[in-house]
Amino acid sequence: MNFGGRLHYVMPPLARSYLRVWLAIFLFALAARLGYEALVWHGPLGNPDTAAYEDLAARILNFQPYQTSQGAGPGGFPSDLQRPPGYPAYLAAISAVAHRHSILSRQVLSLTQCVLGALFASLLALLVTELSSLNIGVAAGLFYALDWSTIVYTPIIVSETLYSIVLGLAILTYALALSRESKRLVLLAGLCLGCAALVKPAAQVLIPAFLLGWFFTRPRRWAGLLFLAAYLVCVFPWMVRNDRTYGSFSLSRIDVANLYFYIAKPAEHSYSVRDLAGEQLTSDVQQLDEQWRSRHLTVNQRSRELLHEALPIIARHWPTVLKQAAIGFSRTLLGTSSVTAMRSMPSPPSRAGWVLLNVVPLLQMCLLTALAIWGCWTPELSCGLKVLLVGAVFCVLMPAAGPVAQSRFRLPATPALCILAAAGAVDILRRTRSRTAGGWGPSRVPRFIVMESITV
Repeated sequence: MNFGGRLHYVMPPLARSYLRVWLAIFLFALAARLGYEALVWHGPLGNPDTAAYEDLAARILNFQPYQTSQGAGPGGFPSDLQRPPGYPAYLAAISAVAHRHSILSRQVLSLTQCVLGALFASLLALLVTELSSLNIGVAAGLFYALDWSTIVYTPIIVSETLYSIVLGLAILTYALALSRESKRLVLLAGLCLGCAALVKPAAQVLIPAFLLGWFFTRPRRWAGLLFLAAYLVCVFPWMVRNDRTYGSFSLSRIDVANLYFYIAKPAEHSYSVRDLAGEQLTSDVQQLDEQWRSRHLTVNQRSRELLHEALPIIARHWPTVLKQAAIGFSRTLLGTSSVTAMRSMPSPPSRAGWVLLNVVPLLQMCLLTALAIWGCWTPELSCGLKVLLVGAVFCVLMPAAGPVAQSRFRLPATPALCILAAAGAVDILRRTRSRTAGGWGPSRVPRFIVMESITV
């Protein structure tokens, strides 16, 4: 509108309502995270991996060699080979913004992760709205905002929160790129996937999910594979660095260590399902780790010997491996994060609190999983998007399936699960409204009916 020769832009009412919805999701997610933060404020705000991340971040901040004496996983590999620089660089960047020459306190870093997690909940709702509908976008954002395991790990200074966000952005950006046939978005998705791999090397296993999503998207364009080039641009320099420093052309050797310590060797033992904290397995791994650390081997020799011992064990005990993987898959998917929550608190919770920390999150995850399964068969999402999301969930969960399974390994799959669950919830709501409204088919239900049920 033009008043007095000046051009004034008036935002349409619908756009303003959308902004209010996304702002409400951000505030809702932030309130949930800060509420839990208040409970654990005087707790450790870390786990055994935190010290290595902090030390590596301090070295980046002070322009020192990227090396640390802090342990970063079993096997005797150098810590900097096990931990790519993604998360330490994030910690260093936050500290540099505050003009500090040392890493900020865990409390301050914890608060930044709460804000980051809340922003992603709102951004998830926005991107899913672009991919499907406002109804599904809002539902997905709310599911993510209230996901208990995500809330529990947000204040802890480990890479899970950042990794889940960057990987979620990679998946959503690639889905949007395929739907819009945008080369720029394809390249951006590849860069996000590469950055996720520099936070946690496990992101490499998402490449098959991206390929499946591309294959089942119509029309299929070869330009959709450009994400591979952008991904390599991100990870290749670090792989070259590892090759020059240790003779290992890889992002990390944590894959070999996990195969030996958490899949092969546990197959020789029987672990109780009730040992939720994995104390017996942890004890066994520590004893084995001490033996391997005492052996003077190069990185490549260590990798070859671990692999040489692991594969025959897996071949001999494959039924046990499959059994433990099935149990681990279930624990990862439906884990309640109760052990982590209790360890994060300054004092142990009461018996009633222990029950609450287990029962309510379990019911939440059962509901989310059931809705996600329903969402796989609804017409609310395109075929290519559903294949991409389901593939992402399995690519995240399958490598984590084993005796060491923890609910934190589910966090990178949570955005995809929330989208599928949102589609399932909207479809169920639409069918329910259809029957109530007099037998309309799903395609004939007025849009405002579903909008009213979600936004009011």
